Amino acid sequence: LLHHYLAIAEAFAELKPTICYSIKSLSNVNILKLLAQSGCSFDVTSGGELARALFAGGDASKIVFAGVGKTDRELTDALAAGIGVFNIESEAEFENLSRLAAQTGAKPHAALRLNPDVYDPNTHTYTATGKKETKFGVDIERAERFFDTYGADENVVLDGIHLHIGSPIYSADPYVEAITKTLTLIERLKEKGFEVKTLDIGGGFAADYETGASPVAADYAK
Repeated sequence: LLHHYLAIAEAFAELKPTICYSIKSLSNVNILKLLAQSGCSFDVTSGGELARALFAGGDASKIVFAGVGKTDRELTDALAAGIGVFNIESEAEFENLSRLAAQTGAKPHAALRLNPDVYDPNTHTYTATGKKETKFGVDIERAERFFDTYGADENVVLDGIHLHIGSPIYSADPYVEAITKTLTLIERLKEKGFEVKTLDIGGGFAADYETGASPVAADYAK
């Protein structure tokens, strides 16, 4: 685990990224402590995972809360902890976060999950999450309308975009396509006065189950 974290951290170092370990993949607290001590941050999808991340010594300001179906209690606890970013899947979720933020006096940062309509043919159909017809996030046209509606919200700072196109992705090409599409959207949003400060490129790098079958971290980073 440390080998893979450090390989990714080294490969992407030029961008000074925040690298988050997805706790849903393995939530053992001692593993989380080891990663936190090495400078890794965390991606959580529930209140329980958030509690584990904080208990393990994770920096709350660099924690990303992703996933669908976040409850009011989970959101309120995350607001109180001062986490870095809430990944938002829909208009209804944003409105609910804004309501809770107003009640608590917090002003969180949010990233809209964008579905860039990108597909890697080597990805299993059940784990491809970047096609236009998949249930996650919003498409590019809807994303622009989303910022028009919520980009100046008084309770939540909408200044990020989140991508997750699937897993495993055996080539950097789908990431390049997704990011290129997103940068075009970011420029259009900038022309309207909306500044996107954070781009979460997601995960899904392929594990090397067969020697030499998947790129190494440096290949993706390049």
